[in-house]
Amino acid sequence: MGVLRSLLTGRRPDVVVAAEETAAFSVEIDSGTLYATPTLDDYIFRTGRISRADALRVPAVKRARDIICSLGQFPLSFVDPYGKPAANFTPNLLQQPERGVVPSITWARVLEDLLLDGRSWLRTTEVGWHNRPVHAHKLDAETVTVQPKIVVYPGQGSATVWPEVAGLIRIDSPNPGLLDASPAIRACIALQRATLKHVDGIPPSEHFTSSDPEVDAFGSEEEIQEFLERYEETKRRRVAAYFPNAVKHNITGWDPQKLQLVEANEFAITEIARLTGIDPEDLSVPTTSRTYFNAQDRRRARTEDVLGPYQVAIEGRMSADDVCPYGYTAAFDLSAYERLDDLSAAHTDSVLVSAKILDPAEAREKRGLDPSKAPTGTPDPAEAGAAVTAAAAHQAAELAAATERSARRG
Repeated sequence: MGVLRSLLTGRRPDVVVAAEETAAFSVEIDSGTLYATPTLDDYIFRTGRISRADALRVPAVKRARDIICSLGQFPLSFVDPYGKPAANFTPNLLQQPERGVVPSITWARVLEDLLLDGRSWLRTTEVGWHNRPVHAHKLDAETVTVQPKIVVYPGQGSATVWPEVAGLIRIDSPNPGLLDASPAIRACIALQRATLKHVDGIPPSEHFTSSDPEVDAFGSEEEIQEFLERYEETKRRRVAAYFPNAVKHNITGWDPQKLQLVEANEFAITEIARLTGIDPEDLSVPTTSRTYFNAQDRRRARTEDVLGPYQVAIEGRMSADDVCPYGYTAAFDLSAYERLDDLSAAHTDSVLVSAKILDPAEAREKRGLDPSKAPTGTPDPAEAGAAVTAAAAHQAAELAAATERSARRG
């Protein structure tokens, strides 16, 4: 009650007042212990849990979140056993999971939960004629109270099992939540604070002593406390502070180069890249050497190594029998993300048509053209060969230029 009364009335707790009246010395009470407010020591020594808001204030974590959540912008739909969009299963949950919210936002929030907390939850709000969910609400992962249960099998062992709750859809991440790998995030937070202190001109540590060792600059503890409060107020107001002649201000300076703040910050960001599987260059950390990839190769590598596990997790859960009928599956359409450039696509289509794998109508449909309006006449083999040769020469020139840039950077 003492702590609650202090928050409502402004009075300090009785236990603190009693301690000051009976003790011959004063101590600084840690705010994190008394009021459950995280301090920098909590972050560094792992005595407090990093919140989602604190983690997303780290630019590297925010950028990693944006890259992984970009998967939500691509269409997610049900397909039949032949791989065609399901036309007889409407309405369904994937068309618009939440009323009033576009699907890309819903799936981006689900991906954020999977990345940071390792689990996301949807609460069914409407069921369609097929007895499958049509609309749902995405629940805040931190507020869900459902917990796994331990099931004991006598003579065999035990297992942790999540209970099946009617109307609740649980999507599990294949990777542990990023907030559980908090030391790397704590390092980023600590480095950010150190950098901001240096920019603001705040010394890393400071203390006051009496100018004359034989004379006490203050007559009582109240005067010391008043002086320290006035000094903190001047720092908050960013104005110059005046120190009496009897007080000596001792500060410990620092040199960012000797502390290697830049190198330490890049190392912390690289740790975030390792945890998420994202290329460090995508988090603005330069690398000295790499194997050259063109844009399509890099996108495919990102899809397989970074986005793939989350993609499979969502597709697999949405393909479960309690969400879609038997025989149907959920699938993201990443064709727009992994598409070839125009020259490479034309070369690929030419090879597939020549090999009788595709006919011209299918090739036109794949490129978004009307199959019924194909040009008439016989193509000139010489012109087609010249076009293919030009495309190959263009790709070779791009490869040589990229290799030269990589060599100069190294």
